[in-house]
Amino acid sequence: MLTNAVDDRALLPLSLASELLRNRRALLARARTLTFAPGERAWTRVLDTPDADAWLIAWDGSSRVGPHDHGGSHGAVHVLQGTLTESYRPNPTEPEERIRHITQGTTLAIPEDHVHDVANLGRRRAFSLHVYAPRLTSMTFYPPVPG
Repeated sequence: MLTNAVDDRALLPLSLASELLRNRRALLARARTLTFAPGERAWTRVLDTPDADAWLIAWDGSSRVGPHDHGGSHGAVHVLQGTLTESYRPNPTEPEERIRHITQGTTLAIPEDHVHDVANLGRRRAFSLHVYAPRLTSMTFYPPVPG
C-alpha cells in the first residue's frame, strides 16, 4: 500500500477504505456490472453515512475526469483492477505538473485541497474505490493545465 503524507483528518477515508476492501472481491464484482458508453466512466455509491461516502468507479479505456477538487473533503483512492494515472500540480501557482501511476492494489490519500486529474490511459477497463470524508458534496472543475 502506498500513501502520501496524511494528517489526522485524512485518516477516516483511509480507515473506511481499508474496511470496505475486506470485501474486495464483492466490490470488484459489483464494479464490473456498471455499464457506460465507450471512453466513459460509470459509478455507484457503496457507502453513505453522515460523515463519509464511498464510490465504485468503472473506467473505460481512455476515460478521464478532468482537473478537479473534492470540495474540501479528504479522500482515499484504491485501484481494484488496472492502472489509473493522476496528474497534479504540487503548487498551484507553479506550472510544474507531476504524474503518478496508481497501479492495482495501491491506495492513495488525497488531501482536502488537492486539485488533480485522474485518467485510465490504457485500453482495458480499470476499477477503483473512492472514499471521502466529509461526504463529497461538491467538486470544482478547472481548465486543463497548458503544456
